Amino acid sequence: MSIRLRKIPQDLPLKGKRVLIRIDGNVPIEKGRAVDGPHGRIARAAVDIDWLSQHGARVVVLTHLGRPNGRRKAAYSVAPIAKRLGSLLGTKIAVSRDLFGPRAERAVANLKDGQVLLLENMRFDPRETENDSTFAKSLAQLGDLYVNDAFSVSHRAHASLSALAHELPAFAGPLLANEINVLSQLEKNTKRPFVLLMGGLKIETKLPVIEHLSSQTDFVLLGGALATTFFVAQGKSVGRSVFDQEGVKLVNALPKQLLKKIILPEDVVVASSFRKDAKTKIVLVADIGSKDRIVDIGPKTREQFIKIISQAKTIVWNGPFGYCEIGSFCSGTRTVAQAIANRTGAAITIVGGGDTGPVLEKMKLSDQFSLQSTGGGALLEFLAGKTLPGLEYIRSRD
Repeated sequence: MSIRLRKIPQDLPLKGKRVLIRIDGNVPIEKGRAVDGPHGRIARAAVDIDWLSQHGARVVVLTHLGRPNGRRKAAYSVAPIAKRLGSLLGTKIAVSRDLFGPRAERAVANLKDGQVLLLENMRFDPRETENDSTFAKSLAQLGDLYVNDAFSVSHRAHASLSALAHELPAFAGPLLANEINVLSQLEKNTKRPFVLLMGGLKIETKLPVIEHLSSQTDFVLLGGALATTFFVAQGKSVGRSVFDQEGVKLVNALPKQLLKKIILPEDVVVASSFRKDAKTKIVLVADIGSKDRIVDIGPKTREQFIKIISQAKTIVWNGPFGYCEIGSFCSGTRTVAQAIANRTGAAITIVGGGDTGPVLEKMKLSDQFSLQSTGGGALLEFLAGKTLPGLEYIRSRD
């Protein structure tokens, strides 16, 4: 899908303006600390928050954390996000316990030009996930304009993403605008050969992307449990490997023309269990034993995938090719990641997915692509040509 978004006008005076900016600060919290690397979601959002702050805006940050199901739960407080933001911006960030009403309004009124306030978890109010207009109107009382800088949750029809953008002058933040700009190039100006790589488990979220881009792609390289599901659909034994049972039917319904573009692993790494100390061996797909579990792609497959990647002009990758929760089962994914990074410049390289990000951070590759998308589900829905509710009110209509 190719769309144009309404960006913040360069001549718009921001000094003294109350700017509500929706970010995605939903990162893991461990021992009270936000787990967010140099290229993590909060780190990237902080760049745009700082830009607003430097222009004299009074910045009110909105985010969610986890799934508290509309109830106030201490474990889901955004306090760790405030600490992470503060460390990035070099200032202490206060958290407003109230999302709206007199106390929240007072907290915003007390902001000086350039200061930043974080509202508590949007999902503490059940109306957030209901896209409730009255909740959005209450939030709008705190701002003069609204900025959506959270591509990764823009596929959600939630109040702080969709309804709120209807209540105030609304714009796309620089982070969001850049993601959409790069992704839109796929339809406007696709350079061939176009290689699509897909890993992970759920076929129902990946298949629409494969089908939507089928007329543009030259090769579709599959790994992970996604490939295992294709093996089962072909009647092959996969031992005790994880696969998508419901997805088998979907695979069997794919047109032959599309199946010709799909390349599956020819060899895999199998283990007896998902334990770190499990013994592994490399086998051809035809030789997978009844007690084997596929945990990675094999060396022949890696070699084949690298060869295809090395000739590509456009590369899109979503989802790991192995069980990356255990480092020794992630070698294939790391090999593919490095091959794609090496191709950046000669090719447009777009990578994304919640499970992919941590691997790239550890490899220090996060800034080695044309775009490392912040989105997982949002990226897949956008690539599948679906309308994202969070973008509807910030689309450019001219």
